[in-house]
Amino acid sequence: MTTTTPQPTLPHRSSFARVPAVFRLQFAVRYSFIWLPMFIFALAWVLGIGIGFFIDSQMPDRIPAEDPIFSTGAAQATIWYLAFMAAYTASHTFPFSLALSYSRRVYVIGTYLAFVVVAAGYGVATMLAYYIERVTEGFGRHIYVFGPPSFENLGGGFGIGMFAAVIVLFFMCFGFFWAILYRRVTIPILWTVIIGVIVAILGTVVVITLNDWWPNIGQWLTNQNAFTLAGWGFLAVILLGAVNYLLIRKATAG
Repeated sequence: MTTTTPQPTLPHRSSFARVPAVFRLQFAVRYSFIWLPMFIFALAWVLGIGIGFFIDSQMPDRIPAEDPIFSTGAAQATIWYLAFMAAYTASHTFPFSLALSYSRRVYVIGTYLAFVVVAAGYGVATMLAYYIERVTEGFGRHIYVFGPPSFENLGGGFGIGMFAAVIVLFFMCFGFFWAILYRRVTIPILWTVIIGVIVAILGTVVVITLNDWWPNIGQWLTNQNAFTLAGWGFLAVILLGAVNYLLIRKATAG
């Protein structure tokens, strides 16, 4: 008579235990989401201030305190880069995650956590740049990229940093959306969606213009501060995140 020794049963491991692995996967190539964004941020800041000083050199009669120079467009460079990288990571790490048997839900959660960390880093960098410009009064010549005096009324450095983080998070989710949509639908449908979005935007502009709603919109924006704008932006992030999750449930790795 033979007896068998019962094998111990292993405890069930939650699928969410793999979320940290997906999070680390997004930073496998660290220059993509860490070093290169930091370099672009610093370069755009230096170029923006440099352009301001060049303009200042061409205005010998300028009184800096009364005529500040704003180069705030330079702050957009890092945002557009991160939006592109979010799309890139969706198209490259998503198939890899499926090959590692990560569920789509785990992949979305881990990826979005990475996006949140990157966006928070951009918000902190923006806040620090804001305070540097405010303390130095625009590097002694009232030249600003991140810290125009008018931003003080929007919520100061903390408010601007929070708003910047939400903006980056939204555009990263937006870039992620297009990459996942590309994997979910055919090329004709993709172009149909692109054209539809453009038509919807143009139609909205036409309706607002015909009804003369621009003053009302301007008044509404004037009544907002960085915190309320960040709240609206975060709501848009949640809605876009839900759309991305619905898309990725049927997306393929091919």
